[in-house]
Amino acid sequence: MTHRFFFPAAILALLVSIPVLADEKPAEDQPLSYFKDIRPIFQANCQGCHQPAKQGGEYVMTAFDLLLSEGESGEAAIVPGKPAESYLISQITPSDGEAEMPKGKDPLTAVEIELISRWISEGAKDDTPASARVVFDAEHPPTYQASPVITSVNYSPDGTLLAVSGYHEVLLHRADGSGLHGRLIGMSARIESARFSPDGKKLVACGGSPGRFGEIQVWDVEKLQLLYSINHGY
Repeated sequence: MTHRFFFPAAILALLVSIPVLADEKPAEDQPLSYFKDIRPIFQANCQGCHQPAKQGGEYVMTAFDLLLSEGESGEAAIVPGKPAESYLISQITPSDGEAEMPKGKDPLTAVEIELISRWISEGAKDDTPASARVVFDAEHPPTYQASPVITSVNYSPDGTLLAVSGYHEVLLHRADGSGLHGRLIGMSARIESARFSPDGKKLVACGGSPGRFGEIQVWDVEKLQLLYSINHGY
């Protein structure tokens, strides 16, 4: 069965079903939480292009230690305690209504920029729970002690590949049973749906992490490469 309507329909369904974050500021007398206040901003606006599977500017924002490192610019993205010296702030601050980052999107709101700057001023501390620190990528793939819960299965149009949802990934099995063609490992812990494009060259996966963010991934099937990632934080 083909799904020629899937791309626009799936994208529309995900976008309209994701709640919009209120543009609210945490209390001024309380220190900001990276995990609760800052990370959701990065997830919704930045991590789609700055993750292990798609390292825009050679900069990864999904792991905290890499968040503080340098990208291709050679300048430290975040200097704890010094927002004015943090390259990230210069990239997200608009000039004449436009900002360098996030590329191709509207600039962050004034409240979001203020929160990031304030968090850096407070020392850019990481309060991520231990259970949320594990990052999966091609070099650190998920391992299974039991079969994962399968929420989606889809054959490629030519019948040679079978896309099966996994934990943080879509597994591409050869339909003849000879083994794996590849593993498409991304940010979303839970993959709700995975579908091949009509020509079989691309695969779209929709998923996220319940209560945190939703994501649409578009993959190059032959190269096993992430082409696009659209994120929306809760």
